[in-house]
Amino acid sequence: MAKKLIALAFTLIILFAVLIAIIGVFRTSRNKLGIAKPEQKLASGRLTLKKVGPNQVVVDNGIIQVTFSSPQGLITGIKYKGFDNVLNNKIKNRGYWDVMWYEPGQEQLIDLLEGVKFNVINQTSEHVEISFSRAWKISQRGSLVPLNVDKRYIIRRGVSGIYMYAVLEKLKGWPTVDMDQTRIVFKLNTKFDFMAISDQRQKIMPSEIDRDITNKRANPLAYKEAVRLINPQNRIFKGQVDDKYMYSMENKDNKVHGWISSDQRVGFWMITPSDEFRVCGPPKQELTSHVGPTTLSMFTSLHYAGKDMNTTYTSMEPWKKVYGPVFVYLNSASSPNRLWTDAKRQMVAEVHSWPYDFVKSVDYPLHQQRGTVKGQFFVMDRYISKSKLFGKFAFVGLAMPGKAGSWQTENKGYQFWTTADRMGIFTITNVRPGSYNLYAWVSGHIGDYKYERDITITPGREIDVGAILYEPPRIGATLWEIGKPDRTAAEFYIPDPDPTLSTKLYLNNSYQPQDRFRQYGLWDRYTALYPRNDLVYIVGVSDYKKDWFYAHVTRNAGNGTYQATTWQIVFRLKAVIKTGNYTFRMALAAVTTANLSVRINVPTSKPIFMIGLIGQDNAIARHGIHGLYNLYDINVGGNLLRVGNNTIFLTQDRRWGSFTGVMYDYLRLESPQEV
Repeated sequence: MAKKLIALAFTLIILFAVLIAIIGVFRTSRNKLGIAKPEQKLASGRLTLKKVGPNQVVVDNGIIQVTFSSPQGLITGIKYKGFDNVLNNKIKNRGYWDVMWYEPGQEQLIDLLEGVKFNVINQTSEHVEISFSRAWKISQRGSLVPLNVDKRYIIRRGVSGIYMYAVLEKLKGWPTVDMDQTRIVFKLNTKFDFMAISDQRQKIMPSEIDRDITNKRANPLAYKEAVRLINPQNRIFKGQVDDKYMYSMENKDNKVHGWISSDQRVGFWMITPSDEFRVCGPPKQELTSHVGPTTLSMFTSLHYAGKDMNTTYTSMEPWKKVYGPVFVYLNSASSPNRLWTDAKRQMVAEVHSWPYDFVKSVDYPLHQQRGTVKGQFFVMDRYISKSKLFGKFAFVGLAMPGKAGSWQTENKGYQFWTTADRMGIFTITNVRPGSYNLYAWVSGHIGDYKYERDITITPGREIDVGAILYEPPRIGATLWEIGKPDRTAAEFYIPDPDPTLSTKLYLNNSYQPQDRFRQYGLWDRYTALYPRNDLVYIVGVSDYKKDWFYAHVTRNAGNGTYQATTWQIVFRLKAVIKTGNYTFRMALAAVTTANLSVRINVPTSKPIFMIGLIGQDNAIARHGIHGLYNLYDINVGGNLLRVGNNTIFLTQDRRWGSFTGVMYDYLRLESPQEV
């Protein structure tokens, strides 16, 4: 018996030693991979909330300590690791919400949504949720945006960050108002010097002082947010351009961004776990982080869309919306790579936790109070395939009822989007109760899809729409095409920037061709390439990747004057049906105060089509490769065409500046309909 006990003990000792060795190997491998230890695994203290004097509230969980002004609800301090305050103490407003608003005919104002009442919504050993609120009164008209405001902040035990959301409400009968922008802003301690918004787009950044025009550290450029650094504190930035719009990102990719203090080895990150409260769908571009150091959470704005977005809330229109929660995450590690890797890991964890189960608001439905929509998306274009095609990687979403494509200018309700798989199968989860339309679009095909029935979501309901079929606009066979129908101009020729106006956007100055449009002044390169004569594209000879300029802009004639430009598409036809109607499909990826006209064969003839003065997305100036999508189907009478060479003339005749113009997505000429 004794021998058996000794043998058993010896076996247990060996197993324990093996287990210790395995753990050691795992930790070593983890460190070699550069994976930061999750901050919330660190020991944390007791979660406390206390009032400090009449004007401050402090919440401390042993990892971070957050100070709020009370009852205003501004974040004035965040204590973490070696920082007494990760925010900039020299700036009065350094952690705040704001709304840019105005009544019709009045000047634009900014409201910081300051509260007048402080409440503890929920306080347990696991988390604290606090509220800073105010109710609007008619006596405040003209000074405060007509909204009831309830700003909420949640701090959890063992979690290194702050959850924040707001419930904004406008009652029926309150004044008509435009609200063009809603956001959260953080102005950080100047020790934060390294910015990261994606795996490639991250680098040491210039400072706010470096952008100072008054003290001749920078020169202003043609677009007001852009400056050229001429006397920066760090000489590596000399001659570079800085512009916050260079760091914009599409909603679908904008999940985590922020700043790192190289000295303190601390990261400050804005994490957005869901897009449901964002506006204008997955392609909507928005600001992220930029020089300041500043970090933003943008909920609504006119960026890359303009007033084509309906941001007017009428007096007879009641409205209520929850923005957020978003999560500010702080971490510490030995290198920027480890900090970024850990921030991405935390982002994934937050996304998987959505909707959060710890939010205490009747306006925020929990998982069991939401619904699901699923189905399979197909495309049928008989000139591409005799059978229907899988809607491979289609964007499929729910948004407020409207016309096909209306989601890209819709900003008052909630939107829920997903990407279909290779077979077009999609599932949209965690949808708030309400009435929606089902929309879709897919790269490789023009136009927008809308499901014929309204979708009504009720708590816990799963709706299977089955197989749905999209038939893109089509009359006849393709005679020729230019570009790819993907809603961007990214496939066209994007020139190298003026070497005196370049920006090194990436760590170690690595080159990323997918982002080469994010440079200042590319619009002026058209004048350099075409100083006298405009672009001529010969179908079958020219290559749109090399010969089609990414933006149809004006020509800079000097002395502040600009010339209209006319592009030509030259193509041959072996036969022409004189009595038939050909179709010219023109998909635009962006338009800014442009008037585009189309003529056939005679450049001085009456246009067969004019789009009129449209577009305010400003994508050309703001280094976007797209703004709002527009599709035009233009009839071309066969009597205007001839056997042999033909020319389509595209004239942009507005001459208001460098940024006036269009970006094309895709152009196609179709034969008449087959009988």
